[in-house]
Amino acid sequence: MDGQRSAAAVKEQHWPGFSKLEALGNDFVLIDARERPFTAGVDQLRRLADRRLGVGCDQILVLESSVESGALCRVRIHNADGSAAEQCGNGMRAVALWLHQRNEMDEQAVLLTGAGKVHVRMEQNGLITASLGRPDFSPAAWGKPAPADHWEEVIDGQRVLVRGVSLGNPHLVLDLEEAADETQVLRMGEFFRDHPRLPRGANINLAWRDGRDRVVLRVHERGVGPTMACGSGACATAVVLLRAGLVDSPAAIRQPGGELVIHWSDPSGPVQMTGPARHVFDGNLKPEEPDRP
Repeated sequence: MDGQRSAAAVKEQHWPGFSKLEALGNDFVLIDARERPFTAGVDQLRRLADRRLGVGCDQILVLESSVESGALCRVRIHNADGSAAEQCGNGMRAVALWLHQRNEMDEQAVLLTGAGKVHVRMEQNGLITASLGRPDFSPAAWGKPAPADHWEEVIDGQRVLVRGVSLGNPHLVLDLEEAADETQVLRMGEFFRDHPRLPRGANINLAWRDGRDRVVLRVHERGVGPTMACGSGACATAVVLLRAGLVDSPAAIRQPGGELVIHWSDPSGPVQMTGPARHVFDGNLKPEEPDRP
């Protein structure tokens, strides 16, 4: 009976088309569920994001209708491990591109995420700007309540200053003496994965300052792992270093996938990120066999 019910559920479920998008190598599967709902379990989301068994992506972006005034649509975000995410800066720029190409968005629009409103704007040079709102440095916003928004850790015998910030999703920023390599990204991700100060986990940003206006960044994203780029991570890194007086605005944040320019000149205002995005291809999802392992 269970197998029969599963087979019927698969047959009846709506499996829509999708679009593959990327922004600096941070890649996404976009599903438009504004007319017909799209629901999938954690295992289905993981398989969809799997680069061998599915389409492959860092995040899945599900567009839903918004009842909130002024918002073009709501974007539900899932990480590659199937977990929910509150915010995705590069993803919102990619969504803006997709909507603009479909003539659903002119120069600018408002998108709604779990973290709140994101203002997106098409620039004349073909780049896209997203405003992620005002950073929140209070420890309760990105971890457990604590007296300060920073602390020191000793990792592999090295003392490291750790600073936290929320852009709707939690981030840690580590200001390193040299650029991080892949091994170090994996090690830091493992070290902070189950850290007692981070009940919701966090994106781990490993930054090396290459002058007052340029930062080399590697990110271990919560629910994904090392990525080619992370938009909210670039914003988090910039605002933490700007607040500490270590860099100037605008700051160019260089990641393996390319460069984002971050503006944050008003400490009480939103942080803005500008960079490219690309529509890679479109496709159709196929129902999974219910007895597939």
